[in-house]
Amino acid sequence: MQVQQGAQVKEHELINAKGQLNALHQEANPRLKHNAVLKRAKAKHQLKPGDDVRVKSYGQIGTLVKARGHHQWEVQMGMLKMAIDEADLEQVTQQEKRASQPKAPRKRPVRTIQTRQTSARLDLRGKRYEAAMSELDQFIDHALLNNLTSVTIVHGKGTGALRKGTQEYLRSNRRVKSFEFATPSNGGDGATIVFF
Repeated sequence: MQVQQGAQVKEHELINAKGQLNALHQEANPRLKHNAVLKRAKAKHQLKPGDDVRVKSYGQIGTLVKARGHHQWEVQMGMLKMAIDEADLEQVTQQEKRASQPKAPRKRPVRTIQTRQTSARLDLRGKRYEAAMSELDQFIDHALLNNLTSVTIVHGKGTGALRKGTQEYLRSNRRVKSFEFATPSNGGDGATIVFF
Protein backbone atom coordinates (compact mmCIF):
# COMPACT_ATOMS: atom_id res chain seq x y z
CA MET A 1 0.00 0.00 0.00
CA GLN A 2 1.56 3.24 -1.12
CA VAL A 3 0.39 6.55 0.15
CA GLN A 4 1.15 9.71 -1.74
CA GLN A 5 2.07 12.83 0.15
CA GLY A 6 -0.98 14.89 1.00
CA ALA A 7 -3.37 11.94 0.43
CA GLN A 8 -5.78 10.99 3.20
CA VAL A 9 -5.38 7.50 4.73
CA LYS A 10 -8.72 5.94 5.44
CA GLU A 11 -9.25 4.60 8.93
CA HIS A 12 -10.08 1.05 7.84
CA GLU A 13 -6.80 0.85 5.83
CA LEU A 14 -4.84 1.89 8.89
CA ILE A 15 -6.59 -0.75 11.02
CA ASN A 16 -5.87 -3.43 8.40
CA ALA A 17 -2.20 -2.44 8.27
CA LYS A 18 -1.93 -2.67 12.05
CA GLY A 19 -3.60 -6.07 12.02
CA GLN A 20 -1.12 -7.37 9.43
CA LEU A 21 1.77 -6.06 11.52
CA ASN A 22 0.45 -7.79 14.66
CA ALA A 23 0.04 -11.03 12.72
CA LEU A 24 3.73 -10.88 11.76
CA HIS A 25 4.71 -10.62 15.43
CA GLN A 26 2.54 -13.61 16.40
CA GLU A 27 3.89 -15.79 13.60
CA ALA A 28 7.41 -15.57 15.03
CA ASN A 29 9.44 -18.72 14.68
CA PRO A 30 8.45 -21.18 17.50
CA ARG A 31 12.11 -22.27 17.73
CA LEU A 32 12.93 -18.83 19.16
CA LYS A 33 11.12 -19.82 22.37
CA HIS A 34 13.89 -22.35 23.04
CA ASN A 35 16.77 -20.09 21.98
CA ALA A 36 19.37 -19.94 24.82
CA VAL A 37 20.54 -16.43 23.94
CA LEU A 38 17.00 -15.07 24.08
CA LYS A 39 16.34 -16.91 27.36
CA ARG A 40 19.42 -15.29 28.96
CA ALA A 41 18.39 -11.87 27.65
CA LYS A 42 14.87 -12.36 29.01
CA ALA A 43 16.22 -13.51 32.38
CA LYS A 44 18.22 -10.29 32.63
CA HIS A 45 14.95 -8.40 32.71
CA GLN A 46 13.17 -10.52 35.33
CA LEU A 47 13.97 -8.13 38.16
CA LYS A 48 13.13 -8.30 41.85
CA PRO A 49 14.06 -6.19 44.91
CA GLY A 50 17.57 -6.92 46.17
CA ASP A 51 18.97 -7.74 42.71
CA ASP A 52 22.23 -6.16 41.64
CA VAL A 53 21.78 -4.26 38.39
CA ARG A 54 23.81 -2.14 36.02
CA VAL A 55 22.24 1.21 35.17
CA LYS A 56 23.24 1.46 31.51
CA SER A 57 22.93 5.24 31.20
CA TYR A 58 25.28 5.82 34.17
CA GLY A 59 27.52 2.77 33.76
CA GLN A 60 27.12 2.15 37.51
CA ILE A 61 26.11 -0.93 39.49
CA GLY A 62 23.34 -0.54 42.03
CA THR A 63 20.79 -2.55 43.99
CA LEU A 64 17.05 -2.65 43.32
CA VAL A 65 15.13 -1.32 46.31
CA LYS A 66 11.51 -1.56 45.11
CA ALA A 67 9.26 -1.27 42.08
CA ARG A 68 7.91 2.21 41.44
CA GLY A 69 4.92 2.17 39.17
CA HIS A 70 4.86 0.39 35.82
CA HIS A 71 8.34 -0.38 34.40
CA GLN A 72 10.22 1.81 36.94
CA TRP A 73 12.45 0.79 39.82
CA GLU A 74 14.02 2.58 42.76
CA VAL A 75 17.75 1.84 42.56
CA GLN A 76 20.34 2.44 45.30
CA MET A 77 23.72 3.49 43.82
CA GLY A 78 26.10 4.27 46.63
CA MET A 79 24.38 6.90 48.73
CA LEU A 80 21.91 7.88 45.98
CA LYS A 81 18.46 6.43 45.43
CA MET A 82 17.03 7.07 41.98
CA ALA A 83 13.94 6.10 40.00
CA ILE A 84 15.21 4.33 36.86
CA ASP A 85 13.26 3.03 33.88
CA GLU A 86 13.33 -0.78 33.60
CA ALA A 87 14.70 -0.58 30.03
CA ASP A 88 17.81 1.15 31.44
CA LEU A 89 18.54 -1.74 33.84
CA GLU A 90 20.45 -4.95 33.29
CA GLN A 91 20.98 -7.69 35.89
CA VAL A 92 24.55 -8.24 37.02
CA THR A 93 26.12 -11.54 38.01
CA GLN A 94 27.99 -11.90 41.30
CA GLN A 95 31.23 -12.27 39.35
CA GLU A 96 30.63 -8.97 37.51
CA LYS A 97 29.75 -7.27 40.81
CA ARG A 98 32.98 -8.46 42.48
CA ALA A 99 35.01 -7.33 39.48
CA SER A 100 33.51 -3.83 39.63
CA GLN A 101 34.17 -3.30 43.34
CA PRO A 102 37.38 -1.53 44.25
CA LYS A 103 39.91 -3.81 45.90
CA ALA A 104 40.75 -3.11 49.51
CA PRO A 105 44.26 -1.84 49.94
CA ARG A 106 46.72 -4.32 51.41
CA LYS A 107 47.24 -3.79 55.09
CA ARG A 108 50.80 -3.05 55.95
CA PRO A 109 52.25 -3.40 59.42
CA VAL A 110 52.49 -0.15 61.32
CA ARG A 111 55.96 0.75 62.45
CA THR A 112 56.57 3.44 64.97
CA ILE A 113 59.75 5.43 64.74
CA GLN A 114 61.03 7.20 67.78
CA THR A 115 61.23 10.80 66.62
CA ARG A 116 63.01 12.14 69.65
CA GLN A 117 64.64 10.88 72.77
CA THR A 118 61.88 10.77 75.36
CA SER A 119 62.91 11.21 78.89
CA ALA A 120 60.59 10.71 81.82
CA ARG A 121 60.72 14.43 82.64
CA LEU A 122 59.31 17.55 80.95
CA ASP A 123 60.22 21.03 82.17
CA LEU A 124 57.64 23.71 81.25
CA ARG A 125 58.94 26.49 83.52
CA GLY A 126 59.23 29.88 81.86
CA LYS A 127 57.16 28.94 78.79
CA ARG A 128 54.00 30.65 77.58
CA TYR A 129 50.76 28.81 78.31
CA GLU A 130 49.80 27.83 74.69
CA ALA A 131 53.32 26.67 73.83
CA ALA A 132 53.55 24.73 77.11
CA MET A 133 50.22 22.94 76.49
CA SER A 134 51.25 22.02 72.95
CA GLU A 135 54.58 20.66 74.19
CA LEU A 136 52.79 18.75 76.96
CA ASP A 137 50.47 17.09 74.43
CA GLN A 138 53.42 15.98 72.27
CA PHE A 139 55.35 14.81 75.34
CA ILE A 140 52.47 12.60 76.52
CA ASP A 141 52.14 11.09 73.01
CA HIS A 142 55.86 10.29 72.87
CA ALA A 143 55.82 8.84 76.40
CA LEU A 144 52.96 6.52 75.43
CA LEU A 145 54.67 5.48 72.18
CA ASN A 146 57.79 4.62 74.19
CA ASN A 147 55.77 2.59 76.72
CA LEU A 148 56.72 4.70 79.72
CA THR A 149 54.64 3.90 82.80
CA SER A 150 55.06 7.28 84.48
CA VAL A 151 56.52 10.71 83.74
CA THR A 152 57.20 13.89 85.68
CA ILE A 153 56.04 17.29 84.45
CA VAL A 154 57.74 20.27 86.05
CA HIS A 155 55.46 23.30 85.72
CA GLY A 156 56.79 25.39 88.61
CA LYS A 157 54.80 27.24 91.25
CA GLY A 158 54.67 30.79 89.86
CA THR A 159 51.15 32.12 89.20
CA GLY A 160 49.75 28.59 88.99
CA ALA A 161 48.51 28.94 85.40
CA LEU A 162 50.76 26.19 84.03
CA ARG A 163 49.97 23.89 86.98
CA LYS A 164 46.21 24.40 86.47
CA GLY A 165 46.47 23.96 82.65
CA THR A 166 48.59 20.81 83.06
CA GLN A 167 46.11 19.23 85.45
CA GLU A 168 43.10 20.13 83.25
CA TYR A 169 44.85 18.55 80.28
CA LEU A 170 45.67 15.40 82.27
CA ARG A 171 42.04 15.08 83.48
CA SER A 172 40.77 15.29 79.89
CA ASN A 173 43.25 12.73 78.49
CA ARG A 174 41.72 9.23 78.56
CA ARG A 175 45.12 7.54 78.42
CA VAL A 176 46.19 9.00 81.77
CA LYS A 177 45.30 6.67 84.67
CA SER A 178 46.16 9.09 87.47
CA PHE A 179 48.40 11.97 88.48
CA GLU A 180 49.61 13.57 91.71
CA PHE A 181 51.96 16.27 92.95
CA ALA A 182 55.57 15.24 93.44
CA THR A 183 57.03 14.66 96.88
CA PRO A 184 58.37 17.80 98.64
CA SER A 185 61.95 16.72 97.95
CA ASN A 186 61.18 16.42 94.17
CA GLY A 187 59.43 19.78 93.70
CA GLY A 188 56.19 19.44 95.67
CA ASP A 189 53.27 21.19 93.97
CA GLY A 190 55.66 22.61 91.35
CA ALA A 191 55.77 19.20 89.61
CA THR A 192 53.16 16.60 88.68
CA ILE A 193 53.81 12.86 88.36
CA VAL A 194 51.63 11.19 85.68
CA PHE A 195 50.81 7.46 85.56
CA PHE A 196 49.62 5.67 82.40
